[in-house]
Amino acid sequence: MIFNDEHSHISSGRNGYQVYDPGALPQLQSLLAILADIDVDHGNNLRLIENKRMDDASKDRMIADLWQKHRKRRAPYVHEIDSLRKRMIAAFR
Repeated sequence: MIFNDEHSHISSGRNGYQVYDPGALPQLQSLLAILADIDVDHGNNLRLIENKRMDDASKDRMIADLWQKHRKRRAPYVHEIDSLRKRMIAAFR
């Protein structure tokens, strides 16, 4: 059975229960935990740089490099979350 309104598409199996990948929630929780760890690590590194005694230009370069590394480190996990989101949406159509 499929319930439709203009905002949602939820499909139910023959027994009336929603059909979805049961591993999706643990996978999402794991990915979010990894991202949280990455963000905490980044925050700690950022504070270390901000508290260093050095000229502002060097500090700005170090901070810019740190942000670039942070985005690069997060990217595969953000991509995986987006892929998971798309699979979950597709499962309910």
